Amino acid sequence: MSPLRRRREGLTDYRKRKKFIQSRLPRVVCRISNKYITAAIVTVDQKGDKTIASATSKELSDLGWHFGLNNVPASYLTGCLLAKKASSLNLGEVILDIGLYTPTKGNRLFALAKGCVDSGLKVLFNESVAPSEERIRGDHLAEFAGSQQTGVAFSRLRGASVNPKLITEEFNSLMATIKGSEVSKRV
Repeated sequence: MSPLRRRREGLTDYRKRKKFIQSRLPRVVCRISNKYITAAIVTVDQKGDKTIASATSKELSDLGWHFGLNNVPASYLTGCLLAKKASSLNLGEVILDIGLYTPTKGNRLFALAKGCVDSGLKVLFNESVAPSEERIRGDHLAEFAGSQQTGVAFSRLRGASVNPKLITEEFNSLMATIKGSEVSKRV
């Protein structure tokens, strides 16, 4: 018997999916594209998977985020946004589903999971693999921006008259906005 189509195409790990289904717990599905980070809370149903809450890093722009939408701070904030949207669902524990991505200590997927945990969602994952607080706040980006006065790095931000060294301050203000305001509960 030949492998299933999604396995042949390298899209689905059916052994991992079977464990997720047998656990009967909702899962936080994290996916990273070239521009955005997407997260959704998904449950298993007889008819297929059902998304009950979702958030993308694109929504951060609407909340006032001027920096990149595919970096560690944006990933953490997307996790916080997802947890805020899911706060009314009274979820117990959820499982982190990183798909076919290779789990590397400190990567954006674990930053998203840490954002969910810090905002009140009980995500089952080992917090020792999450990025450091300095990377989550964007201190490494501010330091790099200080050393790059010219060139293409941060040129989009400089063109919009945004100082790339202020990423930490904008991160803190957006965290306060997410935790303090009523965000949209739409899926």
